[in-house]
Amino acid sequence: MTRRLRYLVLVAAVAALMLAGPGAAQAKFFQEWGLAAFGNQSMDIDNGNLNEAGLLFHVAAPLVDNKDIRVDFRLEGLLGTFWDYGSGVEVGVIPGLRLYVGKVKVQPYLEAGIGPTYNSLDIQELGIGFNFLSYGGVGLRLPLGDKTSLEFGYRLRHISNAGLDDRNHGVTSSQLQIGFAIAF
Repeated sequence: MTRRLRYLVLVAAVAALMLAGPGAAQAKFFQEWGLAAFGNQSMDIDNGNLNEAGLLFHVAAPLVDNKDIRVDFRLEGLLGTFWDYGSGVEVGVIPGLRLYVGKVKVQPYLEAGIGPTYNSLDIQELGIGFNFLSYGGVGLRLPLGDKTSLEFGYRLRHISNAGLDDRNHGVTSSQLQIGFAIAF
């Protein structure tokens, strides 16, 4: 399979997840879907800046929901593009958890996740295209109506191949994101 064909297959898989998510989610476990735009910049590359922008699609299901906290399981589809030090695309599916603190109108949250990604970067820090993305983040969710919310977040994210290749420095980035969520 050629490199270009692999990218197309991965992009198609992420697109299928994004398009099927809300309809499939409504009938099952998931009770929310959303979309966010993100941008990030590397923090640990000596040869310049590695920037990325893209979209995150998510579906979410509450695991714990009581008067003090709510913990959601989230499954995110990722599609991004890199530029500057290296250029290429990134696709992935990242499971994670998000903790909402308190039952207040503007909800602060903490989040973390880890999952597989594939990118077309050819840079010294990553070695191979198959990597793992891990993140930790904070943010705010502001209600726009009964079922819709606006979200602002910051993540510290790291991608590396977890020792699958000799080149495994990885790339750590600061990420800002803005998006919306719709409950159903």
